[in-house]
Amino acid sequence: MQIDFERAFEVIAEAMVRAAKDCSFSTASTEAERNGLIEQGDGKPSQRHVWERSEKGNTLRFQWRWYDQSKAFSIQPDMNIMSLELRQGEVILRSAEERYQD
Repeated sequence: MQIDFERAFEVIAEAMVRAAKDCSFSTASTEAERNGLIEQGDGKPSQRHVWERSEKGNTLRFQWRWYDQSKAFSIQPDMNIMSLELRQGEVILRSAEERYQD
């Protein structure tokens, strides 16, 4: 099963790079779902979205979050952060992160 998680990590990490270039998380979230990760949460609008898959002590988690960088008298683009973790229990085996502004 670990080989499947490793392959899924590679594919999703590559999709994150493309998504950052396109300034849209949807390329990465689509690839996460294609690899069996399921969106968590209650479906309400949020600044944090998580997709996850766990089997036999291994967990693959893709997360997209954003925040407003604006300050008083200064309008700035939102910062978007996509992160990916492959865990075995509590130990992080691999991680990746991509950012973009929109």
